Amino acid sequence: MARDHVVGVDLGGTNIKVGVVTTSGNVISSLSVPTEGQHGPDHVVNRMVTAALKAIEAAQLTKDRILAVGIGAPGSMSHKQGVIISPPNLPGWSNVPVRDMIAKGTGLPANLENDANAAAYGEYWAGGGRGTRDMVLFTLGTGIGGGVIIDGQLVRGFFDNGAELGHMIVHPGGRLCGCGQHGCVEAYASAHYTAVRAVEAIKNGEPSSLKARLDKGLTIDARNVEDAARAGDPLARRIWDETCRYLAIACVNMQHFSNPQKILLSGGMIGAGAYLLDPVRKYFLELTWKAAQDYPAIEFATLGNDAGFIGAAGLAMAEVGGQVTARAES
Repeated sequence: MARDHVVGVDLGGTNIKVGVVTTSGNVISSLSVPTEGQHGPDHVVNRMVTAALKAIEAAQLTKDRILAVGIGAPGSMSHKQGVIISPPNLPGWSNVPVRDMIAKGTGLPANLENDANAAAYGEYWAGGGRGTRDMVLFTLGTGIGGGVIIDGQLVRGFFDNGAELGHMIVHPGGRLCGCGQHGCVEAYASAHYTAVRAVEAIKNGEPSSLKARLDKGLTIDARNVEDAARAGDPLARRIWDETCRYLAIACVNMQHFSNPQKILLSGGMIGAGAYLLDPVRKYFLELTWKAAQDYPAIEFATLGNDAGFIGAAGLAMAEVGGQVTARAES
């Protein structure tokens, strides 16, 4: 019987999302379970294996129909060795051979990828980047991640840590980022740092309607900044505008690096819709060169939270020699 399906696993600090995907990128079944990372790597890997087997059962398939299992995971890792080195949201993990553990537990070939790379490949294969050969994805959440596809191939780099797009320097000597560098785009345009910059400005005496939240002991997040900016708050408007401008700078940098057909934005911040996309596009056109007009389409990703496991599945299929085909139009 043909092995014509792949299992994708998206390992997060809070939840593990698993899905069974066809060789054309269509999702047959999916489920989500809590990660329970506090119990250590062996416990989490067992949960991943159990979830994968349940997803296969839910798809009404047997293992002889499954080509491979793909895993997308956060943090530094070695794709070549299949090892998670030190994930930031799974404390206590160090050099965990997840690929081989999953292969042993499921009895299937396995492949390990960075989660943002997996999401990028998912969008390229079955989402907003379908039909392109060269594409960039920015994931805009607490931090900024990303992935780059050049001529249909995922960029991993020699050390398996390529396409860390959030750590492109857009302001030399600027804000300290959590990675230890100064001036990363993540330190200016991520959801976390958008809120941090607003709080700092308020504490420095800049007037804002958001101060009422701090006075009540409440936190400020990027959505609060967005809402206040929409309502006309001058500080929030400035912070939001700067966030969009720094994202546009990052897009210009990627235009000149890989010259993609599309740049896709994903993650929680795209909930702002046109209030994010329109100024990013505007600043991109203002900041980029005018000589060639080789401008990529800047759009939102389309797969949402499914991108990670779909991309992990597609990459696993490519890794073990399966034929990746275009996703059928729905």
